[in-house]
Amino acid sequence: MSAQDNDSGARTDGAASSTSALKWAVIAILAVVAIYGWQQKSAADGELTAMRGEVTSLRKAVDDAAEVRKSSQDEIDRLKAAVGEAQRQADESKADVSTAMGKVSELDNRAAALKKENDDLRAKLASAGEELKGRLAAADEAANKVKSDLDVANKAKADAESAAAALRGEIDSLKAQITSLQKELETAKAAGQAAAPAAPGPSKAPAPAP
Repeated sequence: MSAQDNDSGARTDGAASSTSALKWAVIAILAVVAIYGWQQKSAADGELTAMRGEVTSLRKAVDDAAEVRKSSQDEIDRLKAAVGEAQRQADESKADVSTAMGKVSELDNRAAALKKENDDLRAKLASAGEELKGRLAAADEAANKVKSDLDVANKAKADAESAAAALRGEIDSLKAQITSLQKELETAKAAGQAAAPAAPGPSKAPAPAP
């Protein structure tokens, strides 16, 4: 009977150890998944912030170039008007007309250069927008992966909780068996003690146990 008690106690301790180990394993898995998801989200947020800053800077550069171009065009129009006036007074101010024409040509070249710069900036802005879309798609994919990992972890947690509940049921069953065995042992001991004083002499057969 003592051997049965020791075996039952060992099974109870083993089940409790398995439950504790399983619980800590689930906690460790959830912690790793949470840290990984947080790192991925922080990295994606940092990249998105940097890209938004670049897009804002490019837009400002495009707006500035457009303002400069408009100012240059206004200056060209004004100088062209001055050229027309100067041509009407060509006999009196040929030198001024020549200078004004040179200025007009210079401003035309500047306007063309600004137009090219503006077109380049627009192309860069479009490229940055496409790159931003790609990074946003990658960030969405990473977020979906983190969600999938969390779903797997939650399922593992639910499975672990089910296993733990099953182990608790086995432990409760073992405890009930131990209690029953202890009661049977106590009953047997009590019956033996009660039968001892009424035992017959050596010449008589032993009385049957109740």
